This record gives sequence, structure tokens and C-alpha cells, in this order.
Amino acid sequence: MMIFLFVPAVQTADSFESVACRSGAATYIQNTKELVIMSFELKGILQSKSNAEILNNVSEQCVGMLKRAGDQAIQSGFCRYMYPNGDINVVEWDGGANDGKWQFLFGTGKWENIKGGGTWKAHQRPKPIAEGTFQNCITITGAYELKK
Repeated sequence: MMIFLFVPAVQTADSFESVACRSGAATYIQNTKELVIMSFELKGILQSKSNAEILNNVSEQCVGMLKRAGDQAIQSGFCRYMYPNGDINVVEWDGGANDGKWQFLFGTGKWENIKGGGTWKAHQRPKPIAEGTFQNCITITGAYELKK
């Protein structure tokens, strides 16, 4: 008599930390002390702080919306990251003025079927270099799995 045991393969999540520095322009629907509503587009680059391959040396394009009423801010959007070989990751994010959450939505090439997410936190906001623009750097931390 033979007994077969099938044990499902369990993949562990790989964690990482990256820094994104970017510049953008905003389109304001409302821009007063009491209420700010704007859309924006950001372009920049990411570098790994944890020597991970993911989200390292990638170009970034993000679009988003922000609403700030008094001291309360909410924002959300999407980012696309392109690796030197052309592979792509797409993420969705949301949060407050200085931090929030994100999750992977899509990947191509090596990153096909990627799952995972994490948090982001703004840590630098220098004075804009040109009127109507803004620059910032954020730290992105998270974990991911590649499902086959």
C-alpha cells in the first residue's frame, strides 16, 4: 500500500525598502486655505535601500488626487514603475498628507502575477524649483510574492 502526501508549496514574502524621489505638477480645482483639491502627476526614480532587486533603479510615473480640508488630507492614485529591461509594476496607493498604504496591481516579465503591498512615508519636501511644481522623496516599504 502506498500513501501519497501532497503538500502545497508555500511561498514566503520577500520584504524590501526603496526611496522614491520625484518632481511633479498640480492642477488645482480649488486652492484656498480652507480647501485644496488637486490632481497631480509625478515622475522620478526609485533606489533600493535594502539591496533588493524589486523597485530598484526604476523609472516612476504616478497620477493622483488630493483633497485637503483644514488639517485633514486624503489622497490616492496609481504609479507605474519601469525597470531597465522594460518590465513593469503598477501599484495603487492612498493615504493622508505624509503617509499611507499601497498594493501591487500588475506586473510584467519577471514580475508577472506579483502580489503584495506595504506602506509609504514622505520625508523630504524641498522648496519647488519652479512655480507650479513640487518635489518630494518618500520611503516605500513592503513585501511581495511571485505566484506561479
